Amino acid sequence: MLLKYKYKLKAHKRQAVIMSNWLSMACCQYNYRLAERLHWFEATRTPVQHCPLNVSVVGRFRCATWKA
Repeated sequence: MLLKYKYKLKAHKRQAVIMSNWLSMACCQYNYRLAERLHWFEATRTPVQHCPLNVSVVGRFRCATWKA
């Protein structure tokens, strides 16, 4: 029984350079957003004993396609 597929890319040199650039940009964007998220978390962090149970430290979710 075959449980998974394995695909191999056989890209030309020019295609490999383009895919490498895409992966590099995706990596940079991921790291930037992670740092932004961690900075926000540190900026809004409060001690546990001062945090009331009815307040959330998570920001409101906003999506361009969904309007509240």
